[in-house]
Amino acid sequence: MNPLANDLSGSTPHALPTLGVVLVAAGRGERLGAGTPKAFVELHGRALLEFGVGVVTSLPHLGHLVVVAPESHAAIALDIVEQVLPEGSPWEVSVVPGGRERHESVRFGLEALPESVETVLVHDAARPFASAELFERVIAEVRRTGDAVVPALPVVDTIKRVDADGIVHETVDRAPLVAVQTPQGFARETLAAAHSTAQLQHEAGLPTDDAEVVQRAGAQVRTVPGEQRAHKLTAPADLAILEHFLTANLLGLESEA
Repeated sequence: MNPLANDLSGSTPHALPTLGVVLVAAGRGERLGAGTPKAFVELHGRALLEFGVGVVTSLPHLGHLVVVAPESHAAIALDIVEQVLPEGSPWEVSVVPGGRERHESVRFGLEALPESVETVLVHDAARPFASAELFERVIAEVRRTGDAVVPALPVVDTIKRVDADGIVHETVDRAPLVAVQTPQGFARETLAAAHSTAQLQHEAGLPTDDAEVVQRAGAQVRTVPGEQRAHKLTAPADLAILEHFLTANLLGLESEA
């Protein structure tokens, strides 16, 4: 394991974890222009990473969570985990530094998981409000089928194909198109094998998600229903959308009290 890795479990569980989650928090967020990595942007005084750690460690599984953070923010990530992780949690948590590209960061996260892990979920910390139900839906489908599984939403806008000058050439049939999200789930062996050869696939361009990594390696990818609240922070306009979901979460908690 990388020397920067830190185990924050606090105790040794009675059984070894078979579920692993790689929480990717190493994105630089250049399009966002926030001057800080996306996972550490704050909403109402709380970093996005805090929400992601919270939902993962709320899952009723013996699991191991690996947070992949920029080396410059590793100590901050550790502080966040220590604040969020409940005492006596069945989850083990490690923090490791990320790589130059996303697929490299995921590989580092995979390498930090214990050998007992059989099912792996990869989730973007920039999607802070993906629900526990979505995580469970992906886990169940991976274990039922053995395939790679991604959450997906139907494309509702009209899609046009344009050239470099912005001239429309055709309208694309949107019926077979979906927008995919995270968490994405995999059999650990499938994902690890695909990432071990990812560096050999650069002639096709860098993969944009882990489903593409495993599909290029020959694995089958299937979908489960996604959710609007698993929205990703990419540009400044996305902050208003995430604020909406945060407010909805807070109102829901108040109504349950």
